[in-house]
Amino acid sequence: MGTTRKYGVIDTATGKIDRRIFSEQRVYDDEMEKIFGRAWLMIGHESLVPGLDDFFHTYMGEDPVILTRDGEGRLHALLNMCRHRGNRVCRVDDGNAKRFMCTYHGWTYRNDGVLEHVPGESEAYYDALDRPSLGLLEARVETYAGIVFATWAKDAPSLDAYLGDARWYLDTVFNRRDGGMQALGPMKWLEPVNWKTLVDNCSDNYHVPTSHLSSARVQTRYLGRPLLSHEDQFASPNKHAFVNGHSVTFRDADDNTPRYVHGVTSETLGLFQEYHDATMQEVERRLGTLRARRVQLGNHSIFPNGILGLRLALPRGPLKTEFWHFVLLDRDMPEELKRVIRIGSQSNNGAAGMFEQDDVDNWRQVTQASTSRLGRQHSQDLSMGLGHAGPHPDYPGLLSERYISENNQRLFYRRWEEFMNAESWADIPLDPPRARFDGTATLRG
Repeated sequence: MGTTRKYGVIDTATGKIDRRIFSEQRVYDDEMEKIFGRAWLMIGHESLVPGLDDFFHTYMGEDPVILTRDGEGRLHALLNMCRHRGNRVCRVDDGNAKRFMCTYHGWTYRNDGVLEHVPGESEAYYDALDRPSLGLLEARVETYAGIVFATWAKDAPSLDAYLGDARWYLDTVFNRRDGGMQALGPMKWLEPVNWKTLVDNCSDNYHVPTSHLSSARVQTRYLGRPLLSHEDQFASPNKHAFVNGHSVTFRDADDNTPRYVHGVTSETLGLFQEYHDATMQEVERRLGTLRARRVQLGNHSIFPNGILGLRLALPRGPLKTEFWHFVLLDRDMPEELKRVIRIGSQSNNGAAGMFEQDDVDNWRQVTQASTSRLGRQHSQDLSMGLGHAGPHPDYPGLLSERYISENNQRLFYRRWEEFMNAESWADIPLDPPRARFDGTATLRG
């Protein structure tokens, strides 16, 4: 990393990566501008603002944003900053409001961002205030299967192009049912980690038998889950793929078993199987036979900071991340299954989740290593599976030959470089669409 601020942090020939990207303030500052100021970011879900004039407070990077549904049902992502002096105009997490008022001087905005009222506009401003130009700053908004994305970049491609063929896989979870999904949450907590360590981990199943050994043994003993070994992982037929900037793992499930989610136990498996069988005809109509009956999405991330569904790694400095954990459920799922998934999700991946605690400790140590005067002189090694990935005749993206690989990690940091070195979106490559999207499901649902 030289004075030109051009980044070459990953050696794709060796898998070596510069540790300084996890701790240096100037790198972080560039990320806020060049990645979080450009990319399509997940900011919420339509079910969080179901009614007219509903709002939900969220973030785009470090920028506070109000997701609103105005009186005509349109979605807006508004920077929570009064255009006068900069105070926040919304101080709560969610609610219903037609207007937002700055409590400093009383400037008042409609929930579509328009500046509606300024005290003393005639008396103090002599009717010279250019009110139409002083509305709340608004990001572009698009939705995918109910998940709300936003970007500050006027030159960004469409969300459809941004997701690209990754949607072929994502549809198998987020776009299965006609009734869509609903989001519960979020749970929020702070972690002393760099935001990239969480995203990197999402395609890393190599760590599971080691990091999660004690948690897995508890689940084996009390929930009936089979104990997972390294041998199981190395021999697994599951797939590891990188698609248009996004990382996925998936299972080719030709045995008519439901996708594993937290909440599946020996006692509840029958409920999940019954739901799987009862909805399969609808899912097959929406996704086609291959995706409905065989493709089961596993660990995944949506660049830059979307993790395992609607879970957000919100950067709060190079050494701190605010983590938001939502539970996404099929809206028409039986209430008993919703309850089981909600409890299982929190027990495993919530703030006090068994797996989450293991992971946070790993991410903390990876981040701390990058602050060591000596340690930062030596690169991370991400060489696993080098030269063993390529296109597949049946599945979109670049697939590793084996399930356990660091190909997605290498390509994640290569994608990071592409954003960090680009002058505009014109310099950021997008994969041309190649996947065949059978079924009736669309980008919108």
